[in-house]
Amino acid sequence: MRKIIIVGAGEVGSFLAQKLSGEQHEVTVIEEDPNKVENISNELDVLVILGNGASPSSLTKAGASTADLIIAVTEKENVNMLACYVAKNLGTKKSFARVQDESMKSEQSDLKIDHIIDPSESACDEIEKLLSRSGIYDIYEFGEGKLLSIGGVVTEYSPLIGKPLHSIHEIDAQGHWLITAFSRNNESFIANGETIINENDHIKVIVKSGEVATALSLLGIKEKKEIDKAIIIGSSRSSELLAARLQSNKYEVVILDDNHVDCTRIAENLSHVIVICADPKDPKNIIDAGVTDSTALIALSKDDSKNIVCSLIAKSLNVPEIITRVNKIDYMDLLKETSIQATISTRIAAANAIFQDVRSDNVTSALTFEDTEVQAMEIQLSEKCSVLGNELKNIELPESSLIAGVIRRNDVHIPTGEWQFASKDKLVVFSLPESISEIEEIFS
Repeated sequence: MRKIIIVGAGEVGSFLAQKLSGEQHEVTVIEEDPNKVENISNELDVLVILGNGASPSSLTKAGASTADLIIAVTEKENVNMLACYVAKNLGTKKSFARVQDESMKSEQSDLKIDHIIDPSESACDEIEKLLSRSGIYDIYEFGEGKLLSIGGVVTEYSPLIGKPLHSIHEIDAQGHWLITAFSRNNESFIANGETIINENDHIKVIVKSGEVATALSLLGIKEKKEIDKAIIIGSSRSSELLAARLQSNKYEVVILDDNHVDCTRIAENLSHVIVICADPKDPKNIIDAGVTDSTALIALSKDDSKNIVCSLIAKSLNVPEIITRVNKIDYMDLLKETSIQATISTRIAAANAIFQDVRSDNVTSALTFEDTEVQAMEIQLSEKCSVLGNELKNIELPESSLIAGVIRRNDVHIPTGEWQFASKDKLVVFSLPESISEIEEIFS
């Protein structure tokens, strides 16, 4: 159990507090907005302090002298950086600060900040992966990209529907894929051989690099024309950053927004990007931006409602690929009822930057997902691990967990029950939160 201080109870801070307290960590939240303090006090089993997160008195009251970790994620970057600096001076072991301003990032070492969280950078990374693999809504890499976890919604064309997974896996998988988890009616499950997948289930598929087409086939998603144009809604820093990246990768890029000042700034900074200053919620303006059968619409404004409206318009215009930035949990739940599945969230980006540091020392990466309670970890086995030499089928794992892959040296494997563990193996494990501590103990 770690002692963790979170500064800021906005969408990111409250999400982190929920996840971390749910894993029995000792969480204290500092927030200066009385309404947010009341909300999080009523909803979560955490200590909440009303005050300035950068104030020595607030941090002292939160126990900074003995804290393992401070996570400063307010909207004010100077507060985040100062909070980390003060906490480290008081004795906190490690610090994370949410910072996007490039000039402020240069002060990281001087202010004793161990890690910078930049949601815009993380969002752009994920969007680029999604554009290169049209039709899926999340993709994560393990083993330096040798093994992929791909998330998608099962369509009516999926060969998985209505059959126990073991009957399909024995015939077709041949060590190339594995269904690891699924969500149905807002409940999350680890998959097993008896699992029967239904249409509209949200599933996670593990495949080896180069087998993305296999994952699409299992989901019942037909191959789409390669995306070569992006219409980006919004003129935020994320929009500008993404536009620059996509343009350098030979995409045709259009930015559409009604903020004249920001549009002018982007037009001056990115001369090869088309910038249209007009209301993106007007369908005519999206049409005028040039929708084709190889266009993606990426809604990246800071306004969740604007992003959702523009995405729904794009859906009605049959735009083949739609990616929507959404942070409010209520809006995320609303999108689950639509056919818009690919979403980007600063909450998830922040959580995935942090989770590794609240796990045990042999956890080399940790992931949480937007559409399920299931989490994933990459665990490296030490020379002293008790499972070495044992076969997978002989290890008593919690039912709500699954060994989905193993990276040994430069090779990746989707293990069977006869797999024998060796020192320095890296395991890819999917688990529900209640089993994470037990999994860490088994493979420590």
